[in-house]
Amino acid sequence: MRKKMRVVKNECLKGGIFLLTIEDKEIATTSEPGQFVHIRVTDNYIPLLRRPFSIHCIEGDTFKVLYKVVGIGTKLLSSYKSGTKLDIIGPLGDGFDTSNYRRLTFVAGGIGVAPLYFLATCNKDKNLTILIGASTKEKVLCEAEFRELGNVIVATEDGSYGVKGVVTDLLTTVEKPDLLLACGPSQMLKFIRSYVLTHSIPCQLCLEQHMACGIGVCLGCAVKSKDGYKHVCKDGPVFWADEVEI
Repeated sequence: MRKKMRVVKNECLKGGIFLLTIEDKEIATTSEPGQFVHIRVTDNYIPLLRRPFSIHCIEGDTFKVLYKVVGIGTKLLSSYKSGTKLDIIGPLGDGFDTSNYRRLTFVAGGIGVAPLYFLATCNKDKNLTILIGASTKEKVLCEAEFRELGNVIVATEDGSYGVKGVVTDLLTTVEKPDLLLACGPSQMLKFIRSYVLTHSIPCQLCLEQHMACGIGVCLGCAVKSKDGYKHVCKDGPVFWADEVEI
């Protein structure tokens, strides 16, 4: 579905991190954790391509996008005010599947908290452990929100808050889950993939990739899998760890 959607709020939370609230009943009622929206950030041709953003949470007839300003696209997105409209396609992609699992461990690196919070809100009746990683205390995201849903452990690289180290260091400190779910930087996901395959832990990874079309036509977001190449926008962005090679 593609249409113009109204911006309800676009607030800066801290340090270039924004929370965008958009009104659309269809996306709010049909989207699943792990799916994303593809946003055109300008009516001009610079930048040309849409930007993909995970759906962060749902509230009534609105959905929210948590994003970090890192380039021209997100800089333009941060300028949108309440009442303006954005050209959006969504919901897109294939999300998480936690239906047959009870004890879940989430691993969120940086802005990777975005889709995992939506997932946590849909699994609040289960046993949740959430591992959050950031470089410093100031860059820890969604800790308070996650604490309302499960057990939270934070790691910071400089040791300014929580455990000193990277978030993957926490994997050995928690009970082995029925299912591990992760989103974050590619190097983090590579480590997690190796870890879960070694320890026989079922795991789903939410991948990030540059996209042009978002619907599997341009074939630009290919990722190698055991069955040939798959596409993050259409076959993912969530994949089983033993399914893809990253």
